[in-house]
Amino acid sequence: MTKKIFIDCGCHKGQSIIKARQQFGLDFEIYAFDAVPYFAYALKQIYSNYKNIHVSWNAVWKENSNIKLNLPTKGASWSNSIYNRFDSYNTQIVPSIDLSSWIKNNFSKEDYIILKLDIEGAEYEVLNKMIVDGTVDYINEFWGEWHEDKVPGIDSAVINNVKKYFETRKFNIWEAEWLDETTTFGMVKFPDFLNTNQAWSLVNPFQKITFVLPSRNNLEFLKLAYKSIRDLKTKHEILILDDASIDGTKEWIESLNDVDVITYINPGPERIGIVGMFDKGIAMANTEIIFAFHADMIAGPHLDTNILKYLIPGSVICATRVEPPLHPTGPEKITLAWGDEVEDYNYDLTVQRFLELESIHKNKTTEGIFAPWCMYKKDYLAVGGHDELFAPQSKEDSDLFNRFILNGYKVAQSWDGLVYHFTSRGSRFNKHAGGAAGKNSEEWLYTTTKNARNFIRKWGHFVKHDEFMKPIIPHKYGVGLVVKNCNLELLKALEPWCDKIYIDDDVITTHYIDEEQKNTKFDLSSKVRLIHSHDPICENDIVVEFDGMMLNQNNFIFIERLSEILTENEISVAYYDMDIFKFHISSVRHYEKDLIKIG
Repeated sequence: MTKKIFIDCGCHKGQSIIKARQQFGLDFEIYAFDAVPYFAYALKQIYSNYKNIHVSWNAVWKENSNIKLNLPTKGASWSNSIYNRFDSYNTQIVPSIDLSSWIKNNFSKEDYIILKLDIEGAEYEVLNKMIVDGTVDYINEFWGEWHEDKVPGIDSAVINNVKKYFETRKFNIWEAEWLDETTTFGMVKFPDFLNTNQAWSLVNPFQKITFVLPSRNNLEFLKLAYKSIRDLKTKHEILILDDASIDGTKEWIESLNDVDVITYINPGPERIGIVGMFDKGIAMANTEIIFAFHADMIAGPHLDTNILKYLIPGSVICATRVEPPLHPTGPEKITLAWGDEVEDYNYDLTVQRFLELESIHKNKTTEGIFAPWCMYKKDYLAVGGHDELFAPQSKEDSDLFNRFILNGYKVAQSWDGLVYHFTSRGSRFNKHAGGAAGKNSEEWLYTTTKNARNFIRKWGHFVKHDEFMKPIIPHKYGVGLVVKNCNLELLKALEPWCDKIYIDDDVITTHYIDEEQKNTKFDLSSKVRLIHSHDPICENDIVVEFDGMMLNQNNFIFIERLSEILTENEISVAYYDMDIFKFHISSVRHYEKDLIKIG
């Protein structure tokens, strides 16, 4: 039986697919190819339920290989091409398909084949091969666009051979009409806050990535996380890091017969924590893209592609968390009671639930960041990874996200890139650490308190973000506090909020340093100073002097908000008084960008 075939080479945004269905009828089988991953992925989603429309991510060429594709940056005057046309461009390595061989392997001369070629100069090499090997005899109608004048350097003999053939062959030849280029036909709209310099041209939802997955005594959750990642269409690399587990995790990892699993085992007995484990795992990753995942998360069925459809160099894309009601609700997540524990979770049922949520939130994005997050490995390494100040865990992610923003990275949350997150099973609710679902472990209470103080020491303020978890970063100033009548309790409360603190009691100073130094990498002996041995005004850009006996709960808020007050009010060099505080401001330099790179 004769088959009716429309082969669309260079389908772009899908305009020619629509035109072919309108002009040739719905009984044609359509095979569409595009080299740009962004277009191919979007069209695959649009036509996923059409049995007679098949979209492939390939550059149409004269051989099966990998080929460099040049993609225009903003303002360039040309389209995507394997040829460099001297304008500014981005590049990607993409798979190519030998069109001649593909046609011969899939069709016969008895079939009715319409070939459309709009491949930005590559048409001459492709058609020349089809002429030489006879594949052109399979083609009944041709619809194409020529780019001889746009692409320098093509072999003139090849061009002449193609011209000669088309002069003699009685072909139905149509010049491709440009359709409305502004119409997206339901395609993904790339978020404006990400789309700088034609950024969509660097998106590749088909790439293989590395899921970096630390775990400590979370075997029952880890098994589900592994299964959900393996159930994704692409077989990604999974890097499992066992942090001194005693629950059989090591034995389970060793039982896996999976060539795409890389493992690291910390034999213990002391844990490393996710700060060190994530850095170790990301350094070991073999792919360009890493996904910082947690053992207590389950990937939605299209998590990878719904993240990768937005990912470009210089960006960090996070998933949307579906969580049980163990924490307060918020606009940045979805709260649904799918189970607090593994035994409560129905894996097969929630696959369908994930699909329903994907449909509801299709192509929705917001500007923010939370775990799990995905980015280019080189971008992660560029900021030096996690700061060991926050080991083993707690506040390490907030510190990292601040540094991402300050380094110029764009952040976004994909609302159809979904995970189910049992929440906080690494330490806070970890049953081996004394916690349970909704119950804090003593281990976590200690580390979160310790690292909240370390975050303040480093940044000059506590963690700040908007409702969608985009970091808010006030300036970091060089602040010294001069406190008269200071006691031990007051010193403990005030010390994290400044770069140096000056008091008049060496006994209190010594006692405080002896007790607190074990909780921080900051050198407290150089930070806590005696007033009579130092000149605060010479040692600090901003000096705030007050009597500790007059400090109360109301005016202490001023100390906590000092960096925000200075940032918001653009205070200049001056002496002045405010409430109980005397200010000496010799400089309003700020130093937050000095905190970006670790090491």
